[in-house]
Amino acid sequence: MKYKITIPLFLFFFLLKPISGKDDCSPTFCSPTGPQIRFPFRLSNRQPASCGFPGFDLTCDNKNQTLIKLASARSFVVKQISYTSQAMNIDPDFCSPGRLGDIKLLGTPFDFSMIESYTFFNCSSQNVGFMVPAIPFPCLGGLNYSVYAVRTDWIRFGNVPATCQAITTVSVPFRRLNDISSELTLVWFRPFCGSCEIDGKTCELKSDDGETVCSDGSKDGIPKGAKYGLSIGIGVPGLVCIVGLICYIFVRVRDYNQGQRHSIDLFSIAITPQPPTTTGLDGPTIASYPKTVLGESCTLPKDNGTCAICLSDYEPKEEIRTIPECNHYFHAECIDEWLKLNVTCPVCRKSPETSSLVTPCFSRSSNSSNSSNANTNTNTATTTET
Repeated sequence: MKYKITIPLFLFFFLLKPISGKDDCSPTFCSPTGPQIRFPFRLSNRQPASCGFPGFDLTCDNKNQTLIKLASARSFVVKQISYTSQAMNIDPDFCSPGRLGDIKLLGTPFDFSMIESYTFFNCSSQNVGFMVPAIPFPCLGGLNYSVYAVRTDWIRFGNVPATCQAITTVSVPFRRLNDISSELTLVWFRPFCGSCEIDGKTCELKSDDGETVCSDGSKDGIPKGAKYGLSIGIGVPGLVCIVGLICYIFVRVRDYNQGQRHSIDLFSIAITPQPPTTTGLDGPTIASYPKTVLGESCTLPKDNGTCAICLSDYEPKEEIRTIPECNHYFHAECIDEWLKLNVTCPVCRKSPETSSLVTPCFSRSSNSSNSSNANTNTNTATTTET
């Protein structure tokens, strides 16, 4: 079974092969929810230097977050990348210990002409009335104090409450309407690929001197993204189908072998005659039970004058049959049909045993016949004596 599984695995990796090698510069991610990474950016630990522009190296941390390292030796989490506007949003992370400092862009490919200074204040009151816009930082505050950041050039005499004291001043990339507590924006102008992105094309290096060119991804016949999608779309379903087919064949072969092993036993069981199933009594046995013709005024012991099977009252001249052992009486027709299907009394459920019983009464015709026989026997005896 092992060698059968290696075949689909080989096919799977063969189909995924276009993802590697020459297609190492295809767009990639650190996580499914992270920003797409492509030219001018590259993952420095996964892609060659030719996939990106100098200075645009990104990495993935152990939490699958996309990181960029700036000149200040600090790494920042990349939240979003806009390739059309050539801007990237990063998390300033001022709340972490030791992170309340300048964000230096000198020596990086990002524009540092728009740098703004912010002063952080520690205020002893939770409700502070600043005369200028102030950005609260609850993560830096406490129960008895709060922290705010104010643009340094807005601070004038009287604008800061007396209960607030300056902590530090930091320089950060400035972009109008941005909230520095949540994100900062880095902008780049070189390489300029915005026009390519607007036209639905991609930008890539043309030569080692840093010159770029727009590409529609049709140089190799099929775009890189299409190759990636086809590899996944064909490889994964194909692997599932092959594994399912192998499992199906394996189960069928196993069932076939088991069927061959037990075929003789099953055949012998199939042809073995089964004893007939008996549910009631046979005719001679039923006929051996006492039967009586009911007289005009005869009453039956242990009965209430009603047949327990048909629930009809007994009438003169009707034949009744007695079940041995329990002495219960029923219409002869009713009990005969019952005993053909059952072997127990319908009243007490006892199994009858063939034995002679004394009938409770006889019909008038029976009594007359018996009397005549008795008289004949007496006369015969008298003649013999004489």
